Amino acid sequence: MKCANCGAEIKVGCIYCSVCGKEAQIVSDYNLLEDDFLRNMLKEREEKIRGEAERKAPIKDAKEERHSAKAGTQEPINGRRGQEEPQNGKQKRRVKKRIIFAVSSIVLLIVLIVATVLMVSYSRENSFDYQIGQARICLADKNYRDAEKFALRALQLEEDSLETKLLLADIYVLRGEEGKAITLLEEVCGKYKDHQEAYQKLIDLYADKKDYESIRKLSEETEDEDVLELFRDYFPQNPQFDSEEGVYAEEFSVGISAGEEDSIYYTLDGADPRQGKEYQSPIPIEPGENVRIRAIARNKYELYSDEVQGEFQVELQKPEKPRVSPCGGSFYEAQDITVTVPEGCKAYYTWDGTTPNTSSSQYTKPLTIPEGNNILSLIAVNEHGMSSDVQKCNYIYMPTMPNPMGPE
Repeated sequence: MKCANCGAEIKVGCIYCSVCGKEAQIVSDYNLLEDDFLRNMLKEREEKIRGEAERKAPIKDAKEERHSAKAGTQEPINGRRGQEEPQNGKQKRRVKKRIIFAVSSIVLLIVLIVATVLMVSYSRENSFDYQIGQARICLADKNYRDAEKFALRALQLEEDSLETKLLLADIYVLRGEEGKAITLLEEVCGKYKDHQEAYQKLIDLYADKKDYESIRKLSEETEDEDVLELFRDYFPQNPQFDSEEGVYAEEFSVGISAGEEDSIYYTLDGADPRQGKEYQSPIPIEPGENVRIRAIARNKYELYSDEVQGEFQVELQKPEKPRVSPCGGSFYEAQDITVTVPEGCKAYYTWDGTTPNTSSSQYTKPLTIPEGNNILSLIAVNEHGMSSDVQKCNYIYMPTMPNPMGPE
């Protein structure tokens, strides 16, 4: 096969003349069948070379640029470079488009990733469930600083969350910041007076600090029976009197009891029992006095019970009159008189009709009736010096002159 331009021999498979660089114009003596076959073969070869050229274009362009830099303004042999420039320009534009597309795709992908990350971050930052969940995870891992951070954020999202406040109180305790925990729990107990968990946590913190007075005050802020039961171990039993208050007819003593390990303090003058005497033994109630006892118990935590009060009075009744046998009469023979004295008393008597007293004769044995008309007067005096009414009996004893009329 020969080049149509310069007539040089072209090797089989080449589409350009190796001498003049022109595209091969096939001049052949072959028949038509052979000519079609060769034309198709050249076309396939041309497409294959063009594809390879496009793939190698960046490398080739770089090499050509370096070669041009070295050669300066030297013109290509036989004008070949001028023929290749249009094709290389197209290849460069294609490469440039591909690079631009690749860079744009990468930038878009980065933007999507950043946007996704920001959306996820925003969602988590404003999700109560996520924040409280992370707080619990950090707490379990003993990462108390981050646990506090997540809990505080959760509390910002839901200000009235009891769950978060109790969790935050636990975090403060574990961090050794009991003061913050107490302040937070006091706020919760002040608002929710039936929340047993909050009360229990606060009671435990007060007890650890031995602040039993705060426990007492806290117990006064609620009326919920279940919550009040939490204070049972910290408060002593109320004192109890072993006698009911009231008026008694005889002298007695009042006993006071409380818990086994509790101390009891009392007063009799109406003063505060916290500044009173410590109870040791039953309190005697003297006759004629109206005694008001105020008592209170204190336990090992130095907490006081409720105060109890009782009024006790002894109003002694005068003793009964002595009983006399025989109680008066006329007698002609000697007669002994027997006196029955009330229990706990002494009897005193006179024969001249005057009222006896403790300076008079004391009855100790039966009396003999003196001669004549006599009046026996008797009284009973108890241990408190109280005298009975006077018992009077009239006796007529005439041993020498009997009375024919008989005794009156």
